[in-house]
Amino acid sequence: MAQKIDLFMGLVFALLAVLGLFFAPGGLILGFIPSTTGMALVYLITAVVLLYGYFTSDQMAHLVSAVIGVVYAALAIIGFFNSSFVGLPTGGWNIVVNLIAAVVLIYDWLGTPRTAT
Repeated sequence: MAQKIDLFMGLVFALLAVLGLFFAPGGLILGFIPSTTGMALVYLITAVVLLYGYFTSDQMAHLVSAVIGVVYAALAIIGFFNSSFVGLPTGGWNIVVNLIAAVVLIYDWLGTPRTAT
């Protein structure tokens, strides 16, 4: 199950990366999610790491979900206090995107069963 969630989230982040790099007029993905080239690259790196978790093992999928889930939870919390962090937009609708990603990935980490090695 963890690998399937990593696949789904990896594809979502890949879509966000492509939209942010090529189809973000005025710096807004879908007209309301603030984006920069740097944020699109972060989404692309996230997608690659999540897809790596999908293509390896269940244990790696859990580890990847744990790390990325905590990072996106931290970005969401930072977004409540600052609209930008290290040049990346973290405010506005990015808070929602980061919170959803954090909840799904932390559930993937803690809530899905692990397979035996």
